[in-house]
Amino acid sequence: MAPRPRLSQASRLGDIVDAWIVNLGAAKPSPATLLAYRRDVEGISRRLLALEGLDPQSGPGLADLHRRALRAAFASWATDHAAASVRRAHSAWSNLFDFLVAEGLLDGNPMAAIPKPRTPGVLPRSIRSRDAIGRLLRTAAEPDPRGRDPWPARDLALVATFCVTGIREAEAVSLDVGSLAGEPGARRLEVVGKGGKARPIPIDPTLEEVLESYQAQRSRRFPKHDLDHPATPLFVDVRGRRLSVHQVRYLIERLYVRAGIRTQVPAGALVHALRHTFATAALESGADVVELQELLGHASLETTRRYLSATAQGLRHVIQGHPSQAALRASIGGRGH
Repeated sequence: MAPRPRLSQASRLGDIVDAWIVNLGAAKPSPATLLAYRRDVEGISRRLLALEGLDPQSGPGLADLHRRALRAAFASWATDHAAASVRRAHSAWSNLFDFLVAEGLLDGNPMAAIPKPRTPGVLPRSIRSRDAIGRLLRTAAEPDPRGRDPWPARDLALVATFCVTGIREAEAVSLDVGSLAGEPGARRLEVVGKGGKARPIPIDPTLEEVLESYQAQRSRRFPKHDLDHPATPLFVDVRGRRLSVHQVRYLIERLYVRAGIRTQVPAGALVHALRHTFATAALESGADVVELQELLGHASLETTRRYLSATAQGLRHVIQGHPSQAALRASIGGRGH
């Protein structure tokens, strides 16, 4: 990567962006991410140049990047770009201005005054069929007739962990033997979530028994595995290596197909559908939203609150089919008007 340009109050946007991109490289983003940041900044810059009548050869300077000009440029950008593109460009420019503040070239970030489209609320997608999870677990406990080296004890342990703890796929593959803590009958999983934040998730004796059965079979398959060492991976593939996220997705999708419930799984959800199903079922069973936030490892309570809406939607058909509801409809229908 080229050396970072020296910046001053007289710097033009082109040099500023180059220095910013070099600075971003310290966080090891993907080349595609850096390219997208640059493209979004340059796109808004072209709108600003045209609206302000500035020289496109030299580009805007720091003094040209004021709130009025930025508001006009973003308003122009929004006329022919999707809301998601506008939000992404807003994020890129906000990051750029944070960099300039850190460099001492600006006193504050003007992007707080630039409106951006709201992120649409997307309801969590869970598996609504009541017997689907039972079918999935029963299928996992049976050998895959098409598998080259079926291991139902491992498959059941994995899918059961997803179903009764709601952990993420990345959290599952990072679990070690030492993640299973506590005394027998009062075990918990020590899960490391996003941002390296750890949280304990209690597990009941049933899951504990399933995990112990899997580990007993594993010790026979791989006698050299040290199951007393806390850093030994908890979930492994048929060769004894730590499972990857890709392998987990394949295993779970294969189980959906074998259980005959693949069409009931929301598109694009796969493993995450089990997390959503756990969360909605927990609320329906009486958990409060704060307890659920702690179990799921959400940083924001607002993220967890989405499940309240999803649960309400899912329960609507139950209310509509309740005998009292039918009686009420009959009584209203019998009225004279």
